[in-house]
Amino acid sequence: MSEFLSYLFAILVVGPLQAEVSERLQGVPSAEILQAGRACIATEAPRLLQRAQEDWAWAAANAIGVGVGVVDPVSLLPGNNADCDRLVQVLSKGGDAEEA
Repeated sequence: MSEFLSYLFAILVVGPLQAEVSERLQGVPSAEILQAGRACIATEAPRLLQRAQEDWAWAAANAIGVGVGVVDPVSLLPGNNADCDRLVQVLSKGGDAEEA
């Protein structure tokens, strides 16, 4: 059963997370930031899947939240990874710049 839930979480959350990061980074000219984004996803996707297996309620809430657009998939990236911290910082600044 946990493998099935991991599969669903991967489809509903990890896939959109990867797509969201890729889309937001398209306009970023820095290869260093692009590499940080790839490293962040490569490191954190398995951790997100592990957490989903261990905490089904968290997985379900976030899968639904991402699916309906209430939860930004990037917000699921933890704050204890330097690559993810850089990525979130750049994406936050990029979002602010686009709104201005």
